Amino acid sequence: MPAPKAKAMDPITISMLAAPIVIPMVKAAMPYIIKGAVNFGKGMLDVGIEMFGFFLFPLGMLEASAGAPFGMFGLGMSHMGRGMLAPFKMMWQMMLVPTKIFGFG
Repeated sequence: MPAPKAKAMDPITISMLAAPIVIPMVKAAMPYIIKGAVNFGKGMLDVGIEMFGFFLFPLGMLEASAGAPFGMFGLGMSHMGRGMLAPFKMMWQMMLVPTKIFGFG
């Protein structure tokens, strides 16, 4: 006696019908999925590192104003410049994350 065919179109029935086809595909793609997840983690780590650059601007303001009598004016201006560039560097790293997932970054 042959197995009855499913006629319902609810998500549970569809997933039960697709599972025998999808599971071997996922097993074959697993090394690439893991590699992509690791690359994604590396890309997000780069974004996090660039995010710390935001704190250089207030640090530079403090160094350039309160630290000026102690010879820290130049260092403060340097930190302020790097702090002003930090949002753009972080945006650049965010735009690179999708390419890093595929290993291009």
